[in-house]
Amino acid sequence: MSIILPADRPETIMGVLRQLRIQTIVSGLEIVIATSNPAEFESLHASQYGFHSIKVLPMADDFTLGAARAKAMQAAGAACVFLGETHSFAAVPRWAELLVARHRDGWAVIVPGFRNANPASRLSWAGFLLDYGGWLERQPSGEIEYWPLNNSACDRLAILNSTDNPAHALSYGDQLILALRTAGHKVYFEPEAVLSHFNLSHLREWLDERYIAGHLIARARSNHWSWFRRWTHVLAAPAIALVLFGRVSGSAWRTIRARHLSWSILPLMLLGTITQAIGELLGYAHLGDIGSSERRMTEYEIHKVSYT
Repeated sequence: MSIILPADRPETIMGVLRQLRIQTIVSGLEIVIATSNPAEFESLHASQYGFHSIKVLPMADDFTLGAARAKAMQAAGAACVFLGETHSFAAVPRWAELLVARHRDGWAVIVPGFRNANPASRLSWAGFLLDYGGWLERQPSGEIEYWPLNNSACDRLAILNSTDNPAHALSYGDQLILALRTAGHKVYFEPEAVLSHFNLSHLREWLDERYIAGHLIARARSNHWSWFRRWTHVLAAPAIALVLFGRVSGSAWRTIRARHLSWSILPLMLLGTITQAIGELLGYAHLGDIGSSERRMTEYEIHKVSYT
C-alpha cells in the first residue's frame, strides 16, 4: 500500500511514521511525500523504518492539498493508496493489513474505523463527530454509500480513471464520490482498521476551519454550475446548517450517551454547521478569497496537532 502524506518538513510526519513502522505489513508500505521542501527529507530512508520505499515529490511553495494528492497518486507504486494526513495515526498493528485485504477483495474504497485522538476537549468531539461520526470504530462493518475523502484507502486506477482532473477531484467536495459511484465502484467500511485522528480544539481556529471547509466545498462543487443553480443554493443556504446537523445528530447523540460525554457537544456541533453553511453561502456566490481559504486549510491540515 502507498501512503500519501502532504507535508512541509520531516517533523510533521514523524508521529505517523513511528506508528506505521509497527504495522504487520510494514515491508509492504511505500511512503509518498509531497512537499515544497524536498531537500529536508533527504535524511529519511526506508530502511530506518522497515518500509518498502520512500518517495519524495517536489511541490511549489504554495501547493494545494488537491495538487499534492494528485501528484502523489500518479507517482504511487502500489495498487492500493491511502490518503493520509499528518494528524492521523494507525492505532492498531493490523491497520494496513486489514485495508489491503479489503482492497484485494475488490472494494474500490475502504474506510477505516475512526477514534478521537484528543478526547478531553468538547470542541474536539464536536469537530470529530461532524467530520467522522458516521465511521466510528465499533460500528458494524460492510458496504456503505458515502466516504470521507481524507483517510481512506483507494484503488489507484479507479481514482485516476474516474476523473480528468485528479487535483480537483482530490481536493474538496463530492465530485470524486459521485464519479466512482457512477462508474459502479463500491465502498467498504472496515472498523477493525482503527485510525486515531487529532481534531482542532481552539475555538478561533475551530470556527475558521468549519467556515473555510464550507467555502472550499461549495466553490469546488459549483465551479461549472450555471448562475441560476448557484444562486438557488445561495438562497437555500440557511437550510444547509440544519441538513448538515441532521445527518450526524443521531449518531452523535448515541455516541455522547454511550461514552457519557457532555450534552453541550450538540450545540457546538450546530454552531459548526452554521459556520460551515456561511462558508458554503459565500462559496456558491463565488465571493471571498478562495486562495486564502486554500492556504489556511493547508496550514490546518499539515499542522493540526499544533492547534490541539
